[in-house]
Amino acid sequence: MLRSLLQKQLSSYTPEIQPFYTFRQGTWQPCIQPGPQELASKTTEPLKSLCLITWNIDFMASQPQARMASALNYLEGLVSGVPSSSGTVIFLQEMMESEGNNRSHDAKDLSQVAAAAWVRQGFDITDVNSSCWDSSYGLVALIDRRLRITNVSRLRFVSEYQRDALFVDIRLASEKGTLLRLCNVHLDSSYGSMRPIQWKAVAKHLQDVDAGIVASIVAGDCNATQPRDRTEPRDNGFTDAYLELGGVEGDEEGLTWGFQSVDWKRWGRKRLDKEAFWGKVKVRNLRRIGVGVEVAAGSAKKELAEGGELPFVTDHYGLMCEYEIEDTLRTT
Repeated sequence: MLRSLLQKQLSSYTPEIQPFYTFRQGTWQPCIQPGPQELASKTTEPLKSLCLITWNIDFMASQPQARMASALNYLEGLVSGVPSSSGTVIFLQEMMESEGNNRSHDAKDLSQVAAAAWVRQGFDITDVNSSCWDSSYGLVALIDRRLRITNVSRLRFVSEYQRDALFVDIRLASEKGTLLRLCNVHLDSSYGSMRPIQWKAVAKHLQDVDAGIVASIVAGDCNATQPRDRTEPRDNGFTDAYLELGGVEGDEEGLTWGFQSVDWKRWGRKRLDKEAFWGKVKVRNLRRIGVGVEVAAGSAKKELAEGGELPFVTDHYGLMCEYEIEDTLRTT
């Protein structure tokens, strides 16, 4: 059965182009591809490095608006510390935009992201609503507005959880037509019998030299709960950023889940979140983010405590990684 599902994934599922959005004239306006005039416009100095942040914001915990507000405040601080010589991209997983009647579970993640002044000023975003999602929660990417986006697309997975991968193609500066492909993922949860299939699908599309891809980075919640998950990046042609920088599998300083969850003993403390890369790109440094970040003091935090929930923004630590791009990043 798994063999037939792999065949289905690789032969039948292809990335579907979707708009991305830029903030102009007081509103988020959709784009699909830059027009000829924009492509011919004068570019500024290329960027040699990329800062890629990934963070899963737990969609199941209550008080989602308060938690997202604190997450955005925290991310703003991280972004402000990134040197202007580096482009910044933020991957978020488990985003939700609900219309519930229960205030404590009424998520407005996309609305809050789109309303943040620092996001409007510095980033394009892939989703302002949930129309491209198959699930009630999904992936979103924030892309430095200086970077030249050529395509945004979404690859559906063979999945028990309606999961997918979000691709962002960035034009490189040194050679016409070459691309850096970035991939935000949320792989299947639990024992994840489909995760090996999903890794192979990601590898197929992130190592596609015929499409002009010369470098790629995949990051997100990889739900690496099983021993086989430890080698999936390597087995599929990627370099695991944490291991490349000397990290040791299983060491506590590399783990990203199990420290901020009430039910952490179900899986134990794990390195669920990863960044991995392929091609003409080198990793320079990586650190965990979101460690100990809590909801701001007030009624929401009090209600979390009264409900037996922890006060943290999310149950995951995130990752913040700097990459050197060999061909440099073209800017608008």
